[in-house]
Amino acid sequence: MKSLSSARSHLLAVAMTVAPLALACGSGGSSSEASPTVDAPSATTPGATGQPAPGSPGTTGPSADPAKDGGVADAAASSSRAKCGAPAYSWLPAATMGNVLESISKAPHTPLELNYAILQAKNDGAFKTKRLAKLGTKSKLLRYQTQDRGKATDATMLMAYPDTSGAKSYPILLVLHGTAGFTDSCAPSGGAAEDSLGGFTDGTSVLLSLFASFGYIAVAPDYIGLKSLGAPTGFLHPYLVAEPTAIASLDAVRAAKKQLAGSNITPGDVVVVGGSQGGHGAAFVNRFLPHYAPELIIKGSVWDVPPTDILGQAKPALTSWKNATKNLIALTTTYESWYGTAAGGLASAFLPPYDTSIPAALATSCSPSSAFANATRETMFTSSFLTSGQQAGFGGLAPWACYLSENSLPTTSIPKQDSIPSLFLIGENDELVDNVVERASFQKLCTQGHALSFLECAGASHTKPLSYALDQWLDFLEDRLDGKPLGGTCVLKPAETCTSTP
Repeated sequence: MKSLSSARSHLLAVAMTVAPLALACGSGGSSSEASPTVDAPSATTPGATGQPAPGSPGTTGPSADPAKDGGVADAAASSSRAKCGAPAYSWLPAATMGNVLESISKAPHTPLELNYAILQAKNDGAFKTKRLAKLGTKSKLLRYQTQDRGKATDATMLMAYPDTSGAKSYPILLVLHGTAGFTDSCAPSGGAAEDSLGGFTDGTSVLLSLFASFGYIAVAPDYIGLKSLGAPTGFLHPYLVAEPTAIASLDAVRAAKKQLAGSNITPGDVVVVGGSQGGHGAAFVNRFLPHYAPELIIKGSVWDVPPTDILGQAKPALTSWKNATKNLIALTTTYESWYGTAAGGLASAFLPPYDTSIPAALATSCSPSSAFANATRETMFTSSFLTSGQQAGFGGLAPWACYLSENSLPTTSIPKQDSIPSLFLIGENDELVDNVVERASFQKLCTQGHALSFLECAGASHTKPLSYALDQWLDFLEDRLDGKPLGGTCVLKPAETCTSTP
């Protein structure tokens, strides 16, 4: 069947990993359904799971009072959150964050349908797994309240959850996607279908339904600047900017809890998985959790092929032209768009005509690489940017060094207050994220007190570790939910054949 054939080819890689910008991006495109049925917004009272003891495995670290500052329980909550010389702002109170503004039902699936998709993926050599779909699923597309730089904004998300009778509790699996594009038209949720068979034409929907069939409430935010419902965002998605991604993701969890309030399904604790851009996001969701959403409990996290050290990644990206150079071009554009403090704007990083053609390309295409198809490092970047980028700490070049440092986990100024056990997952043959940089980042993060396990999948390119290690990372998260202690932390191991490698 054509629809299931599409599902097998997209089941894992499309939804969660990043292709180089030279390639077409996943499942972008806004939904164009006619006259959808919109559910009434759910109750606005956030569901809280309670605070564990400070320092317990999988907690937010130091205890915090969720009532303080409307739920933002941070000692610095009343001071400006601005970084790198950006205009001052403070976060809005948490009371309305995660409110559901619009809800549209999407394709349900039966266990038989999902198991057939798994079988097809196995037969196609995408992965192998010991798991089977056990539960039927329902799904919804939600538009919800979040914030950006102290101003209310909205975002969208897909949610899939078990279709069961009777009152039951399921953990939330927060699924963070990789690079999809830079505007609303590239939102991953835009391809979600309403009819059951058509649901197999969209990889993101199938993936979330599969997780839901395993017994999770699967939540996949589009991130700020990528949405498939509502009025246009009006600015570029802040690509690889840590704060807005973490905030939109945490508010997506709040929205899921509010959407399900009063139903027969009770959301439990949270676990997180993200690939590439989503791996970066997962790491920073952990970091922002105690500062922004201390009422939530995250028990474990998986960071797949994560560029945790953006500052370190810049050096190889500027030393020679490669796929990583294209990602650096994109994040340079979106960093300046979000912070806006570079003297001369993008002209301090890009030579003409690229200082104007690159942001225009990002604003009009989910795959904008044609805008610099004939560029070289020397014709793209200013001499000061290119020279500084090949030095330690970006040569201290303001404000670019600050932008990159703030969005690198080892150097960010956001205080570490979490103790969430996390799996650091990379691919031996990653052609996009530099493994030398990330292995060093893993070791540095360990010295900073992170509880990290390391797994490197032999033979895996950038888009493969989440599928090659499917059973391993799901086992990792299930063990954290079961309260099992994390052993063998901070051991940098050689590449191994991951158990779901076909």
